[in-house]
Amino acid sequence: MDYKDIEAGATEDFFWFKAKLELIDILLAKAGIKNRIKILSAGCGIGRELEVIKKYGDIYVIDIDPRVIARLPDGLCVGKKVDDVCGTNLYPDNFFDMVVAFDLLEHCKDDTLAIKEIHRMLKPDGLFIFTVPAFQYLFSGHDRALRHYRRYNRGTLKEHLSQFKNREAGFWACSLFLPIAIERLLKRNKTAVYYRPLPAFINNLFYKLLRVENWFIKYRIQLPIGTTIYGIYQAKK
Repeated sequence: MDYKDIEAGATEDFFWFKAKLELIDILLAKAGIKNRIKILSAGCGIGRELEVIKKYGDIYVIDIDPRVIARLPDGLCVGKKVDDVCGTNLYPDNFFDMVVAFDLLEHCKDDTLAIKEIHRMLKPDGLFIFTVPAFQYLFSGHDRALRHYRRYNRGTLKEHLSQFKNREAGFWACSLFLPIAIERLLKRNKTAVYYRPLPAFINNLFYKLLRVENWFIKYRIQLPIGTTIYGIYQAKK
């Protein structure tokens, strides 16, 4: 969730954001963290997921939006910077145990460089946990409004992440793939964030559907398709 979602009228109880926070918690739990570690959150949106991430370690944050950095409570992060993940004022080599980037790579003009920098900052065997939007044929005005450069498939990610070992990757939002795909295709040329308030029972129904998917992912049951790809990758040095 970022400021463009808020400007479009999205609220924190919207089904997508609530279910996404639970997915993030599941992905971090799958990392098998036993002690507190150093975690970089790259591109943290409005920072809602930081409350989840802080259970697992000390958080450092970078984001290109100064509004994001300014609103983060000092006690929530060990360090915070207004910067790009491809910037020159980042952290030293082998500094982090984990880097998380939830819906970041699609915002990077040079995602190859972004991944290279993430790999550089990770310790040997450090973890990169991420989500990205799936399938370039779904690229629409919604993506343009959010300043996305691309969407991904698992093949392109495999090429980009050749310096990493794939521990787990899969799809999310399978149950809502068809309605989302239809909306994206019908509004392909309309540059706007596609958000509209839903009746409470519909919002709750969609939330429950995504919670079921989260349960599948928790127990390593692969979904056949989805509008989001998640990944847990380990740095090879």
